[in-house]
Amino acid sequence: MKFYNLMLFTLLCLHSSVTFSQENQDKNEDVSKLIDVWLESQKDYEDIPFISGVVVKDQKILWSGAFGNANLEAPITSNENTINSICSTSKVFTATAIMKLVDEGKIHLDDKVKDILPKYKVNQKFPEGGSITVRSLLSHASGLPRDTNHAYWSGPEHYFPTEDEMFKSLSAQATEHAVGAEISYSNIGYALLGLIIEEVTGVTYKNYVEVNIFQPLDMSNSFVEMQSSLYGNKHAKGYTATNRNGKRKLANFYQTKAMQPAAGISTTAVDLAKFAMWQFRLANGSQTEIMQPSTLNSMYKTQATTKRNEHDRGYGYEVHTDAEGNNWAMHGGTCPGYVSYLKMDVTNKMAYAFLANANRVNTPSYVKGLIDILNRAKSINKKVQPELNLSQYTGFYNLNPWNSEYYVGSWGSGLVLLYLPAKSLKYAMYNYQHLEADTFQLIENGKAVDQEFLQFIRNEQGKIVKVKNGGNYHYRIASLPK
Repeated sequence: MKFYNLMLFTLLCLHSSVTFSQENQDKNEDVSKLIDVWLESQKDYEDIPFISGVVVKDQKILWSGAFGNANLEAPITSNENTINSICSTSKVFTATAIMKLVDEGKIHLDDKVKDILPKYKVNQKFPEGGSITVRSLLSHASGLPRDTNHAYWSGPEHYFPTEDEMFKSLSAQATEHAVGAEISYSNIGYALLGLIIEEVTGVTYKNYVEVNIFQPLDMSNSFVEMQSSLYGNKHAKGYTATNRNGKRKLANFYQTKAMQPAAGISTTAVDLAKFAMWQFRLANGSQTEIMQPSTLNSMYKTQATTKRNEHDRGYGYEVHTDAEGNNWAMHGGTCPGYVSYLKMDVTNKMAYAFLANANRVNTPSYVKGLIDILNRAKSINKKVQPELNLSQYTGFYNLNPWNSEYYVGSWGSGLVLLYLPAKSLKYAMYNYQHLEADTFQLIENGKAVDQEFLQFIRNEQGKIVKVKNGGNYHYRIASLPK
């Protein structure tokens, strides 16, 4: 594990000026250590080969981390710059490229697909909705089927279609609803958007995105299509879901071909941070960078709604407004051997992203966990007892046979207890304040809870060896398995 940049103090500081006070440094260390412990344990318990993540506040990376190894067959050094396929999160870059062309007047949102792509043909079963347009493709409201009739999601080879194969398949398929009547997620729709980019610009989708988006944003470790020359060294290998024996297998290398605009981009946690920072800069409206601020902001607005229990769609993003009135834009991705998730609070200019090189890894739950930790960190108290060495209590404690373990860490002037593993941190984190001697009392909603204590027990040499919690003793774990 390696931290690329750690500036959590900016989130916790209550003043406008940014200084490295001892108090803020202590808070920074407490929060970063807890994130470190939590993700390292999740990597182990879920047998995730490699996972990386990042948190952005406007133009700063608050936290970034990488855990595990991106190549189990030939271990290499892995960090936040290790490249990972982001699968369907690729669609936000395709949408960005399209909106740049719209901004430049080279295409229009209501242009008909059949007027742009000569090879395009599909059975329009619901003509009352009108023709399929660029706008309806962007918002998944076109009615097109999800995929071609090629079984490219099936293993082990994953034969993604070529452009000709995709058009041949589409000509034999039919729309599933009228344009604009419902959201129906379509990889075909985004493959067509990629071909529209090529038709309008005269260059390949790969060239256009890499030159017009990745290069200006200094996304130097981002590529369209997995590169065989990087696979297994700079680019993480992909692994399957866990099997009955609890282990994962290596997924085969593949290339997405015609489906590049829907699922073919590979990038890193740090490069996703740069992508989010650009959006937050542009949203200020102070300058034009790649596109007009108003064009970017239109991508976050609801363009299509659904009757199902899902978020609405903007251009490229899932969008919703939370109970506090904050606007969110997000997209996740799953493809053979990889998962990803990018979530942005565009109101408060916060972004969160996770990448993993294995299937059945719930990256949205990790984003939620980061948000939970950072929200809890806002209430960290100033250290009022500097003479109390909290490090003597910190560490891992064995909860066998009933549970696995928990971690006790410093948290301002008190302690935090985190049960591991923890997919949801809402009910896994508990805060304690010092009461007397080696006893700490549970704190909930800023108040002490009666008869809820952590009582640490020392051996004859004065070292903490166990803790009494809820009437049970939990022994300190001397060292964790490698």
